[in-house]
Amino acid sequence: MNISNYLLSLFGYYLEKFSSKSEILDFIKILRPYNTEHKLIRIGGNYDGGYLVPDDLNDIKFNLSPGVGNRYNFELDLVKKNIPSYMFDASIDSISSDLTGCIFIKKNVGSINKNDQISINDLIEGFKLEKKQDLMLQMDIEGMEYETILSLSKKNLDCFRIIVIEFHNLREIKNKFFLKIVMSTLEKILQNFIICHLHPNNSCGINYISNLPIPNAIEISFIRKDRVQKKTYAKDFPHNLDQPSVKDLKDIYLPKIWFT
Repeated sequence: MNISNYLLSLFGYYLEKFSSKSEILDFIKILRPYNTEHKLIRIGGNYDGGYLVPDDLNDIKFNLSPGVGNRYNFELDLVKKNIPSYMFDASIDSISSDLTGCIFIKKNVGSINKNDQISINDLIEGFKLEKKQDLMLQMDIEGMEYETILSLSKKNLDCFRIIVIEFHNLREIKNKFFLKIVMSTLEKILQNFIICHLHPNNSCGINYISNLPIPNAIEISFIRKDRVQKKTYAKDFPHNLDQPSVKDLKDIYLPKIWFT
């Protein structure tokens, strides 16, 4: 430990290695969304809990919802489309009786098994899926998404046809180490998926890192590559179905640098 780090440590601080502007630009570039032949539809109603997903839901066996909390609109809309959900959250005790066919498990989903958590790999492998059965994933687990996705085997990741994840704590990509974790997570998904929509969560604000606007949390929708025959870069944002996560707060609109 050098003298600067030692002195800072006496006051509970430390020095971090900052990400360069070019690395932040690479992060923005990797998030470039595409239009596909599947139009986007809104699942989950208005405001928080509603997401835009590609209209390619036929024959999806079921949806996984880690981190369901107390909002069920997304899963309720899927029930109307005959797609039940497995819903996970150790912080709540039950789900609405309106969620016909859905199963609630009072556990979190993560990278390993422990008292209040189940490994996502063990979870998927426990379903004993047939080869052509596709799943959907809607994940909002408050920062645990990185280790959870990085722990997934490729076989299990590719079981999902559509993935919706809210990525958190993005203000911390100024730290080179954290940026590497975020990029590794995205690169893993993008090996066999493309981004078809992204939308900042306006409840979490926006930071400027190297003078570049970075939302602190962003909702991203992915579709597996084999479901796409045509794709072009999306240029029109926000989408006409987008809504702010929090009704009474001004929405966050990403500037042109995110789409060019």
